[in-house]
Amino acid sequence: MKISHIIWDWNGTIVDDTDLCVRIVNQILNEFRLEPVPVKFYRNNFSFPVSQYYNKIGLPSDTTNYNKISTRFIKEYRKIFYTIDLHDFVLDCITQFKGNKISQSILSASYRNDLEVFTAFYKIRHYFSKLSGVDNIHANGKFDIAQSHLVGLTFPKSEILLIGDTVHDAEIASQLGINCLLYSGGHNSKNLLSSCPFPVFDCFKDVLYFVID
Repeated sequence: MKISHIIWDWNGTIVDDTDLCVRIVNQILNEFRLEPVPVKFYRNNFSFPVSQYYNKIGLPSDTTNYNKISTRFIKEYRKIFYTIDLHDFVLDCITQFKGNKISQSILSASYRNDLEVFTAFYKIRHYFSKLSGVDNIHANGKFDIAQSHLVGLTFPKSEILLIGDTVHDAEIASQLGINCLLYSGGHNSKNLLSSCPFPVFDCFKDVLYFVID
């Protein structure tokens, strides 16, 4: 398979933020006097739009409360995102892809301006030709921006690979008609990802073999 361009997901794929996200949501659950959620449950149940997941764990789903919860979540995330690392070997992948003249971009359900801040903080912004994020903090997913991201790329669909960590990423790849690899160490479990029609990998070293070899 010839790969000319890689579309990366951000949260849970490049950056190892699953535990952080669970911790923040558990703080919010505590404020509503609800039981905290274990990481295992989260990874087996997290989905987009995030409002559906919040409803599943008992958080109020009306618009007013959901907006308040979303605002609180991103405020806390922005305060402490610098305490987390990139996933092991993901930077090796990004740099080796660049060395092999494979262009790269990011397609994320995160707020667009946050992506600029986050990638600059980790000193990796220069690896990506394009960053596509949403214009709100409501975590509805990437369907609305995926097509425009693809249109901006000048490669055949058969040469574009999406790397993500959720069932939603698989849905996006299917919607766009492109190839996909799913990482089992992010926001969805291997068990959940195995239901998707794409390969699942456990280590980014395997991604290098898949793409370059």
